[in-house]
Order: sequence, then C-alpha cells, then structure tokens
Amino acid sequence: MQPAQPQKLTPIRKTYIWGTEDWMLSWFNEGLEDVPLLIKIIKAREALSVQVHPGNAFAREKEQKSGKTEMWYVLDCEPGAYLYYGLKHKISEDEFRKRIQNQTILEVCRKMPVKKGDVFYIPAGLLHAIGAGITVAEIQQSSDVTYRVYDYNRENANHEKRPLHIEKAALVAGFMPPLAGHRPMGPRIRKNGYSRTLLVQCPYFVVQLYEISESVTGNTAGGFQSLLILEGEGVLKTRFGEMSLKAGDSIYLPKETGDYQIIGTLQLLRSTAERK
Repeated sequence: MQPAQPQKLTPIRKTYIWGTEDWMLSWFNEGLEDVPLLIKIIKAREALSVQVHPGNAFAREKEQKSGKTEMWYVLDCEPGAYLYYGLKHKISEDEFRKRIQNQTILEVCRKMPVKKGDVFYIPAGLLHAIGAGITVAEIQQSSDVTYRVYDYNRENANHEKRPLHIEKAALVAGFMPPLAGHRPMGPRIRKNGYSRTLLVQCPYFVVQLYEISESVTGNTAGGFQSLLILEGEGVLKTRFGEMSLKAGDSIYLPKETGDYQIIGTLQLLRSTAERK
C-alpha cells in the first residue's frame, strides 16, 4: 500500500566494478513496489558498459518487464569527462554485429564532452554509456532490463567477464544518431521567488529543474511527485506538517499530499510519471 503522506526516502546503495548507484526512488522503498519511476544517483569511477534498453513491447514479451527509457542530468564531472550518446551516423545491423564481435563499436559511437547541468534524453533503443569521472541523476522507467554490447573486457573479482547480450541488443537497437539533443527541452522560466526549466518530457515522465531563491508552491492533483534535492536547503510545508530539506534528500509526494510550499534557497529535480 502506497504511503498517503509525504515521505523522505532512504537511498539504497549498490556498488559495482565501475562505481556506485544510490537508488533514491525505487521498488525497494516500502509501499512503492509499483512506482513507475526509478531514480538513481550514479557515480562513475570508471566508464560504464556500452548498452541499450528495449521498449515496452519487446521487454514485456521477452523479459516480462517494462521497457526502459531514461534521462541523465549531469551533477558533476571531472575535467575532460565524456560519455557516449548514440551513433555518429547510420549503420546497418550487419555492421553493428560485426563491430561488437571485433570490438570496434566505440569507433562509431558519438563521443560527447560533458559539463555540469547537461541533460541527455535516452529513449529505448539508443546506444549509450556514462564515462569515467561523471556523476548523474538518472530518471527512468521502473525497469532493470539492460543489454550490454561492450564492456572494455573487464573482469569481476572471480576473473569472470560480464555477459554481453548481442542478439537481443541487435533486435532493439536503433542504428541511427540520436534524434534529440543534450540540452533541456524547454527554456528557463523565471518567476517570483524561483525559476523552472523543463529538462525532459516524454511518454513516461516529465522532469523539471527548480532553482528556488525564496519559495514555490505546487500541488499533486495530477499524481505523485518526486523531489530530488540537488543543492541548498529549505522546508517543505504540506497539510501534514513541515519537513526539512537538504542536498541529497529524496522526497516522495503521494497524490494525497495536495497543495504544498517549498521555502528556502535550493535546487531540485521534480519528476512526475506519465502512465502508459
């Protein structure tokens, strides 16, 4: 049963050979097993694998899970950091398979330098990989279906290579450059006491950046909201009382929250889900 009042969620940390993920909103949170969004803070000490995710139809048929469309908001990065975002140009499925087999897939991946505040929209089917020295907030469909196509020949502690998923990847990958850019989808709109910027709007979620200098009001009439506090501190006021806010907090606002107000000096990501 989902909570009926605002909750400050406890992150779940996962450690991998390349770095860490803090799951800020997920099915691990009590009462949120069916929440349609998964929100993480990913800190990449090393580059992540080059991978692709399926859409809903393929994932439901083959994996009995939802597909995975996602987005990244760059929170921090080391000088010279980069990631891979789609392909440089169109390739054939045959070339895709050959490049995976001979380990030259990176030659056709689009290498993108990054800076704090960059936004990347990653629909299902788009090849991608976070590079070393990058920290991102990732908002995605609630799914863990990932098909790896290149993993730098790394081995785990038992000297085993992680499996690749070449056949499934070839069935779901789009062999084209990304259709969307790596900037916010909307302009920065200034209001009294805050500004907001539409980062990504897609069939599965809407993510906005709020930069609050005094206060902002909102309501949850359209459904639950997730607040991920990036910087600063403040107070959330609802009919249920007050809640302190600081950088690193993940707040779940159920639909029953109703009207709310945030007071303080802080930056946050507000995410809402589109149910499909």
